[in-house]
Amino acid sequence: MKEVPDYKKYPVSEEEMGKRYKNWTESLGRQMAMMYKVGKEVGGEEFVERLKEAYREFGKSLVPLLMKQSGTKPEDFKDCIGLGKLIDTIDDSLANFWDGYEENSPKAFEKKILTCPMTEAWSTEPDLCAVMFHEMFGGVLETLNPKFKSDGFKKLLVRGDNCCHYRMELVED
Repeated sequence: MKEVPDYKKYPVSEEEMGKRYKNWTESLGRQMAMMYKVGKEVGGEEFVERLKEAYREFGKSLVPLLMKQSGTKPEDFKDCIGLGKLIDTIDDSLANFWDGYEENSPKAFEKKILTCPMTEAWSTEPDLCAVMFHEMFGGVLETLNPKFKSDGFKKLLVRGDNCCHYRMELVED
């Protein structure tokens, strides 16, 4: 196993490291957009469909970690009320800021995200964001409660909208 560098011995403040990590994030975002573009060019719709499948499975695999990070339990997801705490934990960890909810009721959870660090980097391939997060959230939702449904994002910052707007609902049979 490779030894991990100990950054504490280098004379860089946490604030300075934060700026450097931000640069890395932006660089990786641009690289993801480029790979998505090339993937569509080379693999067409087959690539996009395979990517959707991979992100849905990834979302399913994240549920135990997300529940641990948010302090939620399976019983919190009998309706949509528990989604607020879990999704706020995700959004906060990704530096996505919001100003309250559109709805947080047993039947629906709806929110507008006002900031996103990937807005500029992914604006060249805005469908990457729509595909990635719609499918990833889809995997999370179906794992938490198969009755949770979402039609995806109504608005996306990467498309030039003033927010990222999504809604998740409890759909009874």
